[in-house]
Amino acid sequence: MFAVLVAGSAAAVEAQGARVAGVVREQGGRPLVGVIVQIAARNGGSVGSDTTGSDGTFLVAAPTAIPLLLSARRIGFEPVTITISPLANVERRAIGFTMSSLVRLDVVNVVAERDRPLLDTRGATTGGSIARRELERLPTDARDPITLAYTLPGVAQATGFFGDAPKLTINGANALYTQYTLDGLENNEGFLGGPRVEVPLSALSNLEVLANSYSAEFGRSSNGVVNMTTRAGGDVWSGEAFVYSRPGLPLDARAATVPRGTRADDFRRAQEGFKRAQFGLAGGGPLAVNTRVFGTVELTRETEDRIASTASTVFTGREQRDSWKLFGRVDHGWSPTQTTTLRTAASIIDRAGEGSGIVAPEADITTRRVGTVTALTHRSSLRGGRASNDASAQFSTFLWAFPPTVASSRGRPQVTIFQAAGDDTVAVGVVGSSNFIFDEAERQLQLRDVFESRIADGHRIRIGADVARSQFTLGASQTNPAGSYAVLDEGNIPSRGNRYAFGDVPSDVRVLSYTVDAAQKQVDLSQTLYGVFVEDQWRATPALTVTAGLRWDYDDITSRGASIADLDNFQPRAAVNWLVRPSMVLRGGAGLYAGKFPYAVYSDAIQFGPDGNQTVTFDGAAAPRYLQGPRTATLDRSTLPPGEVRELFSLGLEQPMSTQFTLGGQAEIGRTAAISIDGVWTGTRNLPRSWDLNASTRGIGPNDVTSLPVVQGDQFRPVQPVTGGYRRLSTTESGGRADYAGLYTALRLNVRRDLTLDVNYVLSRSRNDTEDINFNATQGNRFDLEWADAVNDRRHKASARATWTAARS
Repeated sequence: MFAVLVAGSAAAVEAQGARVAGVVREQGGRPLVGVIVQIAARNGGSVGSDTTGSDGTFLVAAPTAIPLLLSARRIGFEPVTITISPLANVERRAIGFTMSSLVRLDVVNVVAERDRPLLDTRGATTGGSIARRELERLPTDARDPITLAYTLPGVAQATGFFGDAPKLTINGANALYTQYTLDGLENNEGFLGGPRVEVPLSALSNLEVLANSYSAEFGRSSNGVVNMTTRAGGDVWSGEAFVYSRPGLPLDARAATVPRGTRADDFRRAQEGFKRAQFGLAGGGPLAVNTRVFGTVELTRETEDRIASTASTVFTGREQRDSWKLFGRVDHGWSPTQTTTLRTAASIIDRAGEGSGIVAPEADITTRRVGTVTALTHRSSLRGGRASNDASAQFSTFLWAFPPTVASSRGRPQVTIFQAAGDDTVAVGVVGSSNFIFDEAERQLQLRDVFESRIADGHRIRIGADVARSQFTLGASQTNPAGSYAVLDEGNIPSRGNRYAFGDVPSDVRVLSYTVDAAQKQVDLSQTLYGVFVEDQWRATPALTVTAGLRWDYDDITSRGASIADLDNFQPRAAVNWLVRPSMVLRGGAGLYAGKFPYAVYSDAIQFGPDGNQTVTFDGAAAPRYLQGPRTATLDRSTLPPGEVRELFSLGLEQPMSTQFTLGGQAEIGRTAAISIDGVWTGTRNLPRSWDLNASTRGIGPNDVTSLPVVQGDQFRPVQPVTGGYRRLSTTESGGRADYAGLYTALRLNVRRDLTLDVNYVLSRSRNDTEDINFNATQGNRFDLEWADAVNDRRHKASARATWTAARS
């Protein structure tokens, strides 16, 4: 009877007692397993303890009405102590906090892959990431990881203005200004932008897009960063091989809609010609006790029909596309505190047209893009894991060329064949060459060092600096030095099945016009980028993280010509992340973000300067006999008609700069789902655009309903165009602006251990007054009249992705 009474009394006390419950997370937001959580009275004496499970949760019974101390310990992490105010009777106090990890740089920790957490408890960065498991399982278009990034908030497929334009836009900005990094190092094609190396999908462990409020560690972009993390070899040998075939119709589904402005029959015929085959190998593992290796190679071959038509018939052309992507990485641990990584990547992208429409195969376009990056990084752990240093050196190359087709040569002119059609003429054939020569090469050396240290009172200081110097060689860029002819077929040029050949054009053919570049300009110059940052991540409390940083960037292109070096690009940035409850985060951020200029801004100014390229056309009676036209070196520029001449930054340059604000929050729903809502605003200034120093003041009135010859505006220009002079005197200046406002919403749901679903919707608007580096105002320099929705504005964007892993025996 006594025993029963005692047991009943103890149960009553337990029922009336208080409890402390919560979730322990590492700084990035992942739940921490194996944390020992202890509750003690402030005046001494342990009360109870618990060890967190795989979901990071703990539950400890605690006395009431007295102040308490909570302490949390786990190997490899900074200990945490929290003061708990007195608990009421039967109260259940919910506490959430994070723990900062110590730096461990043995090779096992360096190569380890980490899952994406439901909550971000570190900062206020918007955008998102795609983890290794998703990269491995999600379907992609041609195994291009960039296409997976389109499923992230703030990211969309870009609209570009040339065939090889970058494919990704962040917050509706021009895709040229997005920064690409590989393991934190440069991976930008410097001439116009976009990735230098197209990294194979198998080589990535994580793909992250930083859209707003990101760390001061990342710079050189006024909108966002695409940061790829490469894959390392594991503790056991493993590999994969794949063969993909997309044979086209009838296995491919027919497109349900026809693109606007395209003839339905032509579009269907082009779809019938599409085929793709892909092959690849990847593998890695322990080469020695402290050495891990990984490598991959991928090949993609595609053919696609292109449809073009003339007044007489419709032609089917074909383009062949081949791409090789290679990657290799070696990680060696010298000790538990010293690890070195050597990695290299390369991509070779070839596109070759085989004729389309009236264009003969010999006159079609071929393109080759070859990029390489090789980096050496040494990581050091210092002060018992409370500090670290990463030192890196990287050498990169890039080649972008438009070589002649196999059936042509650089010495051939392009010949466009016309036939009479009433009082007019119509083009019926293009032979000889593509009439476009481009041969650009870049070599870049980057040095980077980042030091991190924990100091008293929860501060983590990061200091870093880097310099990247690029040397460019532009061997050719403009029309073929042999020129291009427009000739008239008067029944003396035979055709071969609605196609013509260069060898069939007779020497006495009637020449309608001849166009040639008066001065092919070779431009061999450089660009150097400097960056320095300091950042303090302060854990004001175990639930509140405040990050404040300052970054400085300098692009030495701003010191060229009449411009003065833009040295005041200081960018303060701040972010707050508050774990309000164990399953809820409020976050916000603000900052300045400086971009850099594509090298083409500088190169174009030289190439088309007073002594640069000048394309001129001789027509009518001034046209030379066929194949007798003057070559570049024989032209007297003083006798040429007025054209456009560029001055080198005569109005000065300032680097693009954006002001960014974000405010939002995240919340876990149970242990398997999380939602987030973020408001974003970005205002960008100093965007490059083309300014006419000799602009016409005429403007466009309501009665101007037809096009007029360009000479009609000459009388309204400050300087009258004359032979040997100029009509447009242009320069690149940095007065362009853009605004973006958006609302990001996202849901992540772990339906089961083997099924994850990500859904997001973005409502946004993007506007600007200039779209690209060489955009001109429609009327003089009235860019205020150009303010409108951006070409990359995506007002409504919804996306979803799901990954499912089949059960393994």
